[in-house]
Amino acid sequence: MIKMTLSAAALVFLTASAAQAVTAKALGQFSDWSAATYDQGDRQRCFIMSKPSAEEPSSLRHGEVFFFMQTSDGDSDTESSFQAGYDFAKNSVVTVTIGDDSFRMLTEGNNAWLDRLEREPALLAAMRAGSSMTLEARSARGNVTNYTFSLAGVTAASRMLQRCNTDASQS
Repeated sequence: MIKMTLSAAALVFLTASAAQAVTAKALGQFSDWSAATYDQGDRQRCFIMSKPSAEEPSSLRHGEVFFFMQTSDGDSDTESSFQAGYDFAKNSVVTVTIGDDSFRMLTEGNNAWLDRLEREPALLAAMRAGSSMTLEARSARGNVTNYTFSLAGVTAASRMLQRCNTDASQS
C-alpha cells in the first residue's frame, strides 16, 4: 500500500500561485487512493489522488508524480489530471491504458489533462473496473516514461467525489 502525505501533495496540486496556498482536509485513505476536500471561493471541491506503484525507467529521477481526479464545475462531474516532477515534451500526449481501454491526455509543462472531457465518465468507469492503470509520457528531454498506478481503493475514494457533487447540488 502506498502512503502519501496529503498536505504536501495537495499543496503541490492545489496551489494556484506562490501567494495563494490552499489547505486540503483529508476525507480518508482508501487503499492506494486518498480523498480530500478544499474550498475554492464559496464552493467546496473534492479530489482523489494516488502516486504510482512503479516508475520506469527506474534509472531516471521522476520527481513527485500524481494522478488526480476532482469534482468539476463543467459539463462533466469530474476533471482528471496527471502531474509529473518534470516538464513533458512540447505538444506531447500522455497515453492512459486500463485493460483494453485507452485515453489521451494533452500536456502543458508538467501537467496533463484528458483531451476529451466527454470521456471523463468512461475513464472513471474504467478505473473502477480495472486493477491497474499505466501512463506513458515523454519528457522535454526526450525520455519515454511509464507509470503504473494501482486502482485498489479508487471505487471507495471516488464515492467521496459523488458526495461532494451531491452536497454542492443541494446547496
